[in-house]
Amino acid sequence: MYLNTKRILAPFLLFFLFIQLGLAQVDEIKDKFLNSYDLMVIAHRAANQNFPENSIIAIEEAIRMGVDIIELDIRVTADGVVVLMHDQTVDRTTTGTGDVDTLTYSYLQSLQLLHKGKPTNEKIPTLEEALKVTKGRIMVDMDMKTDKVDEVLEVVKAMDVVDELLFFDSDWDVLAAFQESLPDAFIMPRTYKAKEIKKAVKRFNPRAVHIDPSFYTPKTVAIAKKYGVRLWINALGKIDRNMLANPDEEWAREWLNKGATMVQTDVPSFWTKLK
Repeated sequence: MYLNTKRILAPFLLFFLFIQLGLAQVDEIKDKFLNSYDLMVIAHRAANQNFPENSIIAIEEAIRMGVDIIELDIRVTADGVVVLMHDQTVDRTTTGTGDVDTLTYSYLQSLQLLHKGKPTNEKIPTLEEALKVTKGRIMVDMDMKTDKVDEVLEVVKAMDVVDELLFFDSDWDVLAAFQESLPDAFIMPRTYKAKEIKKAVKRFNPRAVHIDPSFYTPKTVAIAKKYGVRLWINALGKIDRNMLANPDEEWAREWLNKGATMVQTDVPSFWTKLK
């Protein structure tokens, strides 16, 4: 009996090619993040306009849309499982009720995620499940909704994706805990005024800092340029609603040309056209 080696090897070669293409994809995004000031588009809670927020299917859709980063919200259940959930409770986004940190993972798995108020077949993903989808394909903004750093670290280290993640929090002590355990991790502190950028640079040496539209000014941009950091800004809310109702690429480009190089949005289909 002769073995058809080509038929045997073909699936393995295709799998290897898929892995290599994925790694090339995320490497290109990281290179863009680190070595350029080109516009980067972040899908807020993944592609939440089309699918339930923070769901696996929304993550897949955001990747398909060509965004650079997916923002995911991180919480921990009562029994220590790291899951994706924005709110403190599951009331708004699922068929259940209660605070995430008082509920067990098994209970969460009995729930259905909602989209525009209606039940879907989607379940609340664990962080591990989400990172299996994103690994090698796209960067992830880890919006920390918990101070349970150890549980999150365990998942991140096991998945070996530290260099594909951006850790974000308004609590700088939480970010410091991540940086202490993961010295090479990308840290993005939230700032509330222009002068805090200098403090953020001194404490974390970040590649990017989060600012609010309220102080998106020439002074803020000048400070960011001085320290060589990217400015992340949100188009969430009124700006996104306006772009969804009346797409205005000229206005959007003028807004970004003031100095922000990373925009987080609920309407990635619009902002990706500006890249």
